[in-house]
Amino acid sequence: MPARKTKGKTAASNERKARAEERAAAESAAAAATIETAAAAADVTRGEDEAAAAAALSASSDAAARRGARDAAEGAAVLSIAEQVAAGGEVAAALSSDEFRRGMELAGIAGQVQAAAELLGGIAQPTLAAFLGRTGHQLHVLAVEALGRATEGAIAAHGAEHLAGELAALGLTEMSEGRDEYTSSEALGAASAELAASAVRSVAEGAAELAAAKAMDGMAGALAKDGAHSTGRARRTSPGSPGKAAAAGTPPAPKPAPRPASKRASRKPARPQT
Repeated sequence: MPARKTKGKTAASNERKARAEERAAAESAAAAATIETAAAAADVTRGEDEAAAAAALSASSDAAARRGARDAAEGAAVLSIAEQVAAGGEVAAALSSDEFRRGMELAGIAGQVQAAAELLGGIAQPTLAAFLGRTGHQLHVLAVEALGRATEGAIAAHGAEHLAGELAALGLTEMSEGRDEYTSSEALGAASAELAASAVRSVAEGAAELAAAKAMDGMAGALAKDGAHSTGRARRTSPGSPGKAAAAGTPPAPKPAPRPASKRASRKPARPQT
């Protein structure tokens, strides 16, 4: 085989191999760009979801903080009322004690006056005995009234003490609920901040992946364009069969013209004479 044909086949084979490698590189870059684009979309979507969740947690944290402030205020108000009721109970108890002592004193005096009235009635002094009897009866009524007020005061003091205890327990419960709400608010706020930071990272990763995908897509387009240009040049320079690609770029060498046959007979050498 002539050397020119061998070189042409080798060049054509190298050209086809180069074009195949360019197409493979372009396809690989396009596939990588598609993968990066999908990953970028997934990261951006995840970032948006995390941002929405962070906003929801932040709103829940604010609501919990408001509930905590309200519960704490209600608990403080109830404790203040409990203190006032307890103080009123103490006053009622003190008044009840005073009324009880006064009632007992009046009952004692009424008994003494009644005894004196009975004694004077036995010694023929009916007028004084009647007066003392009426006075003793009035003192007895006053003593009964004082003792009744003392009993009512004791009941009121006991009820006030019981009510103050219940109110104090309710106030402490409200205060405890307020502290729990504040704790929940802090936990929700921390979770919201963490999700917000994660959302920023996810969106940043998505943006970086999208930039990488655009770069890969551009590289794939450039490789495909270079391969198309190479194929076009090969087709313009080699319109014939692929085996003649070596002749591209160089004009075919002219064949040597055949020499005309001589009309004279060739002269034979003379035979030597012996």
